[in-house]
Amino acid sequence: MSTIFRPVRFRPTSRSLLPVGATLVAAVTGALLTASPAQAADGAGMSASWNYYRSDAFQVGATLPGVRLTGFGGDQNGSRNIHGTIEDTADDGRCSHVVIRATGVSSNLVDETTCGTGTYKTFSTGSGIFDNGFLVLVYRTVPGTTNADKSLFVAIPSSANDAGVRTTGTGASWSYYTATDYTYSLVRPGVRLTGYGSDDGGRSTINTLEKTATGSGCASANVKVGDVNTSGSTCTGTAAYFARWNLDGGITPKACYTPAGAAEACLSTYLPKPV
Repeated sequence: MSTIFRPVRFRPTSRSLLPVGATLVAAVTGALLTASPAQAADGAGMSASWNYYRSDAFQVGATLPGVRLTGFGGDQNGSRNIHGTIEDTADDGRCSHVVIRATGVSSNLVDETTCGTGTYKTFSTGSGIFDNGFLVLVYRTVPGTTNADKSLFVAIPSSANDAGVRTTGTGASWSYYTATDYTYSLVRPGVRLTGYGSDDGGRSTINTLEKTATGSGCASANVKVGDVNTSGSTCTGTAAYFARWNLDGGITPKACYTPAGAAEACLSTYLPKPV
């Protein structure tokens, strides 16, 4: 995990990957995602996560029905790469496809597909190291085509200008534990957001926000579902709770911590509405 090749360095053009990631995903899924009319909305088997398990190493994972991605990366003061596997885990007549991009880099860093139960492909971002944010896109595709009937993405922000991202335990995760019920979590220094909800005739978001820093400062969070926002904040050791029901659309939770006299630092993730 500690070995990182150094011949080529790519500098970020922005501090945050998520706006770029949202734009890329809108374009990519708009072109590729073609769900069957007979297929009911079902989130079962969908999950995504990334986290730093050491200050110089992180992991990323994602699942769709019949698809599993596992990846690891090294981080030396913001300079990173990723390697891992994409697997086809079901006899479902579908393929598993991964694309990895970096902010400010025009070409795909990774583009691998595997088809057939138990097959897998390894991938790597190569000999370059990247100061950029990473966007990991995962698809379940129809063999011989680029059409996907399930998809998700994982946005890993750059740590080059935000050392808090490299703190052990920092990360984001979400999963559907039934076809309609989901949970999510965001952790970074000073703040932890935990939420859950259901998509049963209308999406809900029920949240617990905790300030985890002992010093003065405030934790805040915002959860956007479609065009509706709900939020909470706390500046003490008492958790804040906030919720909203009867919503529709993808879910974007965001958690921030603002130390006294210092700038706010945030982390966000995205839960797609399954098709």
